[in-house]
Amino acid sequence: MSRRLSGLLLILALTLVAVVGFWLAENAQERRVVPTTQIDPEANQFFAEDFVVWSMDESGNLKYRLSGARLEQRQADRSSHVEAPVLIMEHPPAPDWTLRSEHGWISPAGDEVQLLGNVRLDRPEAPDHAPITITSRDVTVWTLPRQAQTDALARMVSTHREAEGVGMTLDLTRDTLELESQVRGTYVPH
Repeated sequence: MSRRLSGLLLILALTLVAVVGFWLAENAQERRVVPTTQIDPEANQFFAEDFVVWSMDESGNLKYRLSGARLEQRQADRSSHVEAPVLIMEHPPAPDWTLRSEHGWISPAGDEVQLLGNVRLDRPEAPDHAPITITSRDVTVWTLPRQAQTDALARMVSTHREAEGVGMTLDLTRDTLELESQVRGTYVPH
């Protein structure tokens, strides 16, 4: 009987070792699994207040300067949201354009800037360049090819002319302004 008892104890011990080993392996597997967490699309990666950003192209030339009251970069898509943005785009040989709006959004690559709400675009007077002020809403700016576009009503005022129309494309490279539809204008000869 002692042989039977020892065999039974051996089987019982092996069963106990197998059960404990299985339990430990399951527990270890659960600990190894990293819980997947969702990133809140509104969560900020960082923010800056009263900021100025200088954005350069691949050659080290200034593409634009952006300042504002607050900039927040989102974790989920790396886009940035801006309060009271002021975008300054160089326009040699003419003076720089200054674009202001209530709010803004910047693409992760920095090549698209959406100026949201009321938007004002100003170019000061300089030799051979009359001052220009354009007012509109919700303007999208592409830093390269240096264009601004809106589907909203746009109004342009300069020294001797005024024009307005629905939809606008401003091309800073070619120094042209195109109003797309319902265009009206006044020109005063000087």
